[in-house]
Amino acid sequence: MRNSHVQKAGIANKLMKLLGNILFALYMIIMIGLIFITAQSRFTGREPSLFNHRLYIVDSGSMSPTIIQDSMIIVKESEPQDIKEGDIITYYGSQNSGKVTHRVVEVQEQGKSFITKGDANQTNDPLPLDGERVIGKVIFAIPFVGMIFRFLSSIHGIISLAILGAFWIVGSKIFVSHRNQNKHSQQTMEINESH
Repeated sequence: MRNSHVQKAGIANKLMKLLGNILFALYMIIMIGLIFITAQSRFTGREPSLFNHRLYIVDSGSMSPTIIQDSMIIVKESEPQDIKEGDIITYYGSQNSGKVTHRVVEVQEQGKSFITKGDANQTNDPLPLDGERVIGKVIFAIPFVGMIFRFLSSIHGIISLAILGAFWIVGSKIFVSHRNQNKHSQQTMEINESH
Protein backbone atom coordinates (compact mmCIF):
# COMPACT_ATOMS: atom_id res chain seq x y z
CA MET A 1 0.00 0.00 0.00
CA ARG A 2 2.77 2.38 1.02
CA ASN A 3 4.74 1.47 -2.14
CA SER A 4 1.84 2.37 -4.46
CA HIS A 5 1.41 5.70 -2.60
CA VAL A 6 5.14 6.39 -2.96
CA GLN A 7 5.01 5.47 -6.67
CA LYS A 8 2.04 7.80 -7.28
CA ALA A 9 3.82 10.61 -5.42
CA GLY A 10 6.95 9.96 -7.52
CA ILE A 11 4.97 10.11 -10.78
CA ALA A 12 3.23 13.31 -9.67
CA ASN A 13 6.62 14.85 -8.79
CA LYS A 14 8.03 13.90 -12.19
CA LEU A 15 5.02 15.36 -13.99
CA MET A 16 5.29 18.60 -11.98
CA LYS A 17 8.99 18.81 -12.78
CA LEU A 18 8.32 18.20 -16.49
CA LEU A 19 5.57 20.84 -16.54
CA GLY A 20 7.86 23.28 -14.75
CA ASN A 21 10.62 22.63 -17.29
CA ILE A 22 8.26 23.15 -20.23
CA LEU A 23 6.91 26.41 -18.78
CA PHE A 24 10.43 27.63 -18.05
CA ALA A 25 11.53 26.77 -21.61
CA LEU A 26 8.56 28.76 -23.00
CA TYR A 27 9.44 31.66 -20.71
CA MET A 28 13.06 31.61 -21.95
CA ILE A 29 11.95 31.44 -25.60
CA ILE A 30 9.73 34.51 -25.09
CA MET A 31 12.55 36.39 -23.34
CA ILE A 32 15.12 35.51 -26.03
CA GLY A 33 12.63 36.40 -28.78
CA LEU A 34 11.88 39.80 -27.23
CA ILE A 35 15.58 40.54 -26.75
CA PHE A 36 16.36 39.47 -30.33
CA ILE A 37 13.52 41.52 -31.84
CA THR A 38 14.39 44.60 -29.79
CA ALA A 39 18.12 44.35 -30.52
CA GLN A 40 17.60 43.73 -34.24
CA SER A 41 15.37 46.76 -34.70
CA ARG A 42 17.63 49.00 -32.58
CA PHE A 43 20.90 48.01 -34.32
CA THR A 44 19.62 47.90 -37.91
CA GLY A 45 17.06 50.69 -37.63
CA ARG A 46 14.67 48.48 -39.60
CA GLU A 47 11.68 46.36 -38.70
CA PRO A 48 12.55 43.02 -37.14
CA SER A 49 12.54 40.09 -39.56
CA LEU A 50 13.39 36.44 -39.00
CA PHE A 51 13.97 34.20 -42.03
CA ASN A 52 12.03 36.65 -44.26
CA HIS A 53 9.04 36.63 -41.92
CA ARG A 54 7.76 39.58 -39.92
CA LEU A 55 5.42 39.86 -36.96
CA TYR A 56 2.79 42.56 -36.72
CA ILE A 57 -0.08 43.31 -34.38
CA VAL A 58 -3.41 44.20 -36.00
CA ASP A 59 -4.71 47.53 -34.70
CA SER A 60 -8.12 47.68 -36.37
CA GLY A 61 -11.06 45.45 -37.17
CA SER A 62 -11.08 46.12 -40.94
CA MET A 63 -10.24 42.46 -41.67
CA SER A 64 -12.81 40.96 -39.25
CA PRO A 65 -13.91 38.23 -38.95
CA THR A 66 -10.94 36.72 -40.86
CA ILE A 67 -8.38 38.56 -38.73
CA ILE A 68 -9.70 40.24 -35.61
CA GLN A 69 -8.24 43.27 -33.87
CA ASP A 70 -5.30 42.52 -31.52
CA SER A 71 -4.32 39.43 -33.50
CA MET A 72 -0.66 38.81 -34.19
CA ILE A 73 0.01 38.12 -37.86
CA ILE A 74 3.00 36.45 -39.45
CA VAL A 75 3.83 38.03 -42.80
CA LYS A 76 6.10 36.30 -45.31
CA GLU A 77 8.05 38.89 -47.30
CA SER A 78 6.94 38.59 -50.94
CA GLU A 79 7.60 40.17 -54.31
CA PRO A 80 4.63 42.03 -55.86
CA GLN A 81 4.53 39.64 -58.85
CA ASP A 82 3.93 36.72 -56.45
CA ILE A 83 0.73 38.26 -55.06
CA LYS A 84 -2.55 36.80 -56.34
CA GLU A 85 -6.16 37.85 -56.10
CA GLY A 86 -7.60 36.75 -52.76
CA ASP A 87 -4.26 36.96 -50.90
CA ILE A 88 -4.23 38.90 -47.65
CA ILE A 89 -1.26 41.22 -47.77
CA THR A 90 0.46 43.71 -45.48
CA TYR A 91 1.79 46.89 -47.04
CA TYR A 92 3.04 50.34 -46.17
CA GLY A 93 0.29 52.95 -45.96
CA SER A 94 0.41 56.30 -47.72
CA GLN A 95 3.72 58.13 -47.11
CA ASN A 96 4.87 54.97 -45.27
CA SER A 97 2.83 56.24 -42.30
CA GLY A 98 2.02 52.77 -41.02
CA LYS A 99 1.13 49.27 -42.13
CA VAL A 100 -2.17 48.10 -43.53
CA THR A 101 -3.38 44.52 -43.87
CA HIS A 102 -6.13 44.03 -46.46
CA ARG A 103 -7.22 41.49 -49.05
CA VAL A 104 -6.28 41.80 -52.73
CA VAL A 105 -9.47 41.95 -54.80
CA GLU A 106 -7.76 42.70 -58.12
CA VAL A 107 -4.22 42.43 -59.48
CA GLN A 108 -3.35 45.08 -62.06
CA GLU A 109 -0.51 45.04 -64.61
CA GLN A 110 0.90 41.74 -63.29
CA GLY A 111 1.61 43.04 -59.82
CA LYS A 112 2.55 46.65 -60.51
CA SER A 113 -0.56 47.73 -58.59
CA PHE A 114 -3.43 46.17 -56.63
CA ILE A 115 -6.98 46.95 -55.63
CA THR A 116 -7.40 46.08 -51.94
CA LYS A 117 -10.27 45.91 -49.48
CA GLY A 118 -10.75 45.09 -45.83
CA ASP A 119 -13.10 42.12 -45.34
CA ALA A 120 -15.23 44.19 -42.94
CA ASN A 121 -15.39 47.20 -45.28
CA GLN A 122 -18.25 47.76 -47.73
CA THR A 123 -16.11 49.28 -50.48
CA ASN A 124 -12.67 48.84 -51.98
CA ASP A 125 -9.85 51.04 -50.74
CA PRO A 126 -10.03 54.41 -52.55
CA LEU A 127 -6.64 54.30 -54.32
CA PRO A 128 -4.81 51.48 -56.10
CA LEU A 129 -1.85 50.12 -54.12
CA ASP A 130 1.56 50.55 -55.74
CA GLY A 131 3.34 47.17 -55.80
CA GLU A 132 6.49 48.78 -54.36
CA ARG A 133 4.67 49.27 -51.03
CA VAL A 134 3.92 45.56 -50.54
CA ILE A 135 5.68 43.93 -47.58
CA GLY A 136 4.30 40.43 -48.00
CA LYS A 137 1.51 37.87 -47.60
CA VAL A 138 -0.15 37.05 -44.31
CA ILE A 139 0.44 33.34 -43.73
CA PHE A 140 -0.84 32.99 -40.19
CA ALA A 141 -2.91 34.92 -37.64
CA ILE A 142 -3.08 34.28 -33.90
CA PRO A 143 -6.08 35.95 -32.19
CA PHE A 144 -5.55 38.10 -29.06
CA VAL A 145 -1.80 37.40 -28.84
CA GLY A 146 -1.18 41.00 -29.87
CA MET A 147 -2.43 42.28 -26.50
CA ILE A 148 0.00 40.02 -24.66
CA PHE A 149 2.88 40.87 -27.01
CA ARG A 150 2.22 44.61 -26.67
CA PHE A 151 2.41 44.30 -22.90
CA LEU A 152 5.52 42.11 -22.97
CA SER A 153 7.24 44.56 -25.35
CA SER A 154 6.60 47.48 -23.00
CA ILE A 155 8.91 48.49 -20.14
CA HIS A 156 6.31 47.27 -17.61
CA GLY A 157 6.08 43.92 -19.42
CA ILE A 158 9.85 43.40 -19.54
CA ILE A 159 10.16 44.28 -15.83
CA SER A 160 7.27 41.89 -15.04
CA LEU A 161 8.97 39.09 -16.99
CA ALA A 162 12.27 39.73 -15.20
CA ILE A 163 10.56 39.64 -11.79
CA LEU A 164 8.63 36.50 -12.75
CA GLY A 165 11.88 34.85 -13.87
CA ALA A 166 13.60 35.75 -10.60
CA PHE A 167 10.68 34.38 -8.54
CA TRP A 168 10.64 31.25 -10.70
CA ILE A 169 14.34 30.55 -10.15
CA VAL A 170 14.23 31.30 -6.41
CA GLY A 171 10.93 29.43 -5.98
CA SER A 172 12.23 26.31 -7.74
CA LYS A 173 15.36 26.32 -5.54
CA ILE A 174 13.19 26.58 -2.40
CA PHE A 175 10.88 23.81 -3.70
CA VAL A 176 13.81 21.46 -4.44
CA SER A 177 15.38 22.21 -1.06
CA HIS A 178 12.06 21.59 0.75
CA ARG A 179 11.50 18.35 -1.18
CA ASN A 180 15.00 17.11 -0.34
CA GLN A 181 14.41 17.87 3.36
CA ASN A 182 11.12 15.94 3.28
CA LYS A 183 12.78 13.01 1.53
CA HIS A 184 15.61 13.02 4.08
CA SER A 185 13.22 13.15 7.06
CA GLN A 186 11.07 10.36 5.51
CA GLN A 187 14.15 8.15 5.06
CA THR A 188 15.18 8.87 8.65
CA MET A 189 11.70 7.86 9.87
CA GLU A 190 11.81 4.62 7.84
CA ILE A 191 15.24 3.76 9.29
CA ASN A 192 13.95 4.41 12.83
CA GLU A 193 10.83 2.28 12.21
CA SER A 194 12.91 -0.62 10.93
CA HIS A 195 14.98 -0.65 14.18
